[in-house]
Amino acid sequence: MSTQLADPAVVRDALQSLATALEGRGFAARLRGGEGSSLHLFVMNPKAPVLTEHIMIAPDAEGEWSFWFPWPERITLVTNVTEAADRIERVLAEVDR
Repeated sequence: MSTQLADPAVVRDALQSLATALEGRGFAARLRGGEGSSLHLFVMNPKAPVLTEHIMIAPDAEGEWSFWFPWPERITLVTNVTEAADRIERVLAEVDR
């Protein structure tokens, strides 16, 4: 799987799948970067615009491709889009969400 994800189109598709899942939960999500900078997903909570995050894809210590927060903390494998969306939603949730 790691060689497959090295393809920028595959990385873009994985981030786009996550964006679609997050948009379905009411978040704004846009792909950013490429051509000289790493492709990542910018996510914003429109009900609390100060709550934003940049989500990246990179291999973990075992070489498995995962979604990552920038601080860096692994979210989950790229194959677990729902789990990734759940975790990101918890991080970007406004009070009483």
